[in-house]
Amino acid sequence: MKMEPLSSGDLRIWMTDGELCRWGLHPEELKAGSAGAQRAMRRLLGIARQRLPFRSNGNVLVEALPLEGGCLFLFSSPGSSTPTVTLPQIYALESAEAVLQIGQTLSALLHDDLPPASLYRQGDAYVLILYAGLGTTGICTRVLQEFGYRMGEGYAAVSYIEEHSQPITVGNALQRLCLAYGSHSPTPPHPVR
Repeated sequence: MKMEPLSSGDLRIWMTDGELCRWGLHPEELKAGSAGAQRAMRRLLGIARQRLPFRSNGNVLVEALPLEGGCLFLFSSPGSSTPTVTLPQIYALESAEAVLQIGQTLSALLHDDLPPASLYRQGDAYVLILYAGLGTTGICTRVLQEFGYRMGEGYAAVSYIEEHSQPITVGNALQRLCLAYGSHSPTPPHPVR
């Protein structure tokens, strides 16, 4: 599944036939707008809100366009102002200690309004994806640059990391790091299932 925010403020999601099947989104259910299809669309929208700077103003219109090998969904929020689309920033962190130091520093500086972020493990190192443009990203960026280094940006790079890394926490990594700092332990964070 690929998600991409558009400059118009809309959201585009591509799903393969296999992914549609796993989500229970059969063509006849989509055409009929069944309760199962509506639940699946709400779940997709929830995932998109965690990962991307997509915000809606109440109602969301969903268009499903069948394509060879899958389906393209276009989510739009009628009447909402067009947001600025920013690319996710990707930071490399060399150790679990750096991850914990980020949690310590952010918990001392901020108490809420943290932007969405995801934490992945790659071998002995960690990758943190900051979905910029939301919350107090300026402070978060300075903290991340203090304990790691910026290794890239963009949705293509994020897709590669998602496919080739072990997820630890998706969407709320900074919030969880701040909460976990109170129970600081010398062991590295482990994936949450």
